[in-house]
Amino acid sequence: MRRASFLVDFGLIATCALIAALLEQDANWDQLQYHFWYPWQLLHGGFTDPDLYGGRFQNPLPQVPFFLLADSLNPQVAQALLGAMAGVAAVLTRRIAMRVLPFDGGWQVAVSTGAAVLAMVGAGFRSELATSYSDVLLASLLLGGLLLILRAQPWPSFTAGLLAGAAVGLKYTSAPFAMAAVVALLVMPGSRVKRLVWWFGGAMIGWLVTGAAWALNLWRTYDSPVFPFWNTVFGSPWFPGENLTDDRYGVSGLGQWLQWPWAMATGSARVLDLPVRDPRWLLLAAAVVVLAFCFRRIDSAGAAVLAYTLSGLVVWLAVFGVIRYAIPAEMLAAVIVVWALSMLLGARAVLASTLVVAVVAGLLTVSAAGRRVPFGDQWFQVEPSGFEAVQPGDAVLVDGQYPSTFLLAGQLPDGVEVHVVQKDFTGTPLLGWLMGELEQARRVWVVTDAPPSQVDPAVGTILYDECTRIRSNVVNRRLCPVTL
Repeated sequence: MRRASFLVDFGLIATCALIAALLEQDANWDQLQYHFWYPWQLLHGGFTDPDLYGGRFQNPLPQVPFFLLADSLNPQVAQALLGAMAGVAAVLTRRIAMRVLPFDGGWQVAVSTGAAVLAMVGAGFRSELATSYSDVLLASLLLGGLLLILRAQPWPSFTAGLLAGAAVGLKYTSAPFAMAAVVALLVMPGSRVKRLVWWFGGAMIGWLVTGAAWALNLWRTYDSPVFPFWNTVFGSPWFPGENLTDDRYGVSGLGQWLQWPWAMATGSARVLDLPVRDPRWLLLAAAVVVLAFCFRRIDSAGAAVLAYTLSGLVVWLAVFGVIRYAIPAEMLAAVIVVWALSMLLGARAVLASTLVVAVVAGLLTVSAAGRRVPFGDQWFQVEPSGFEAVQPGDAVLVDGQYPSTFLLAGQLPDGVEVHVVQKDFTGTPLLGWLMGELEQARRVWVVTDAPPSQVDPAVGTILYDECTRIRSNVVNRRLCPVTL
């Protein structure tokens, strides 16, 4: 059974890699704006400040694996490897299912595989498969931590904390499920205080490894380790004294909380800018009801998984509400649904039901997948002639309305400062800081497209009649001079 289990795990990873290779090349909005550019800057001498774009304040480390693959390998091979990396989350989901399901031997392997398949058809996982987004990779760290917690021993608890702390250090959107890990740890029996101490020790070390350097960089630059967030606490002079939030997503009011599973099943929930529909959340609600009636048959591992999923889901929905940040709960929702079925049916019927549900749910799910383009010889192919007019001492702005920073990597001469301008930050003291930098530049340019612009008139006037075309295999933009 151990050999069969490893073969199934390999099969899940290979399946994700194959699907990724058969898709067209990922070209999502965030990738074109900062998933490629900020790791490139990180590995080529650091950042130019100030930058008036929200993505600039995020730790660039989660995007480094994508950058290294896209920058050095054939695009189709790179994307296949991205798919294989996403497959690790499916493997961990299956391993967690094995801890929960009441079956043994071959049926345990088969039904847990069905649970993994049901997890893989979720909207969040599907939308991030073979993309530059890092959330599915962070989900692997968090799910791996949960799997270790289920062992209910001190050293695995330390490693679980290490993984959770590393995930939070890489991206603070992992925090709801780091908190959920504490809940799961407390649910598991035996030596809770000892395991909790080990977990927090590991979490601190994990955060120090992945997040401390970036927090220090933000502190030195913007006087806040989490800039621009929680500014009522840190009081950075570069942003208003308020807590920056995005109220476009999530829920508000008791009615929306109660209706959210139905809203997800019907596609009316606010979880992304694009439509998203996933009926598995309604199935999760039904599964929780079934488990409530069968609570006497729930063991500690099952209780920990249930507590982790629900507590993480509640915190995520209250704080973020963006579906790709909830991939750990999305994957575990499939485990809980299959687990609930196992309370009612035998192994054969559970497996058959799971596969039927996976097919139907997969067909009904709308994943809000990003833009894709045909594969080329390189991930990004940019004609260098578009930047011939830029000279050392110039400054190049990137219009935040048009994702374009990927065009700049390796195309500009030394001594050129680059700043991304987004309207959300032009009303802050950062604009004055930026203007002081631009006034010292030999000449100011902007990478943009047709009006309107987030640079003109906030920063200066764009001379659209003097623009040069910048062509690439993904999008075309214009390089235009700017008068301050």
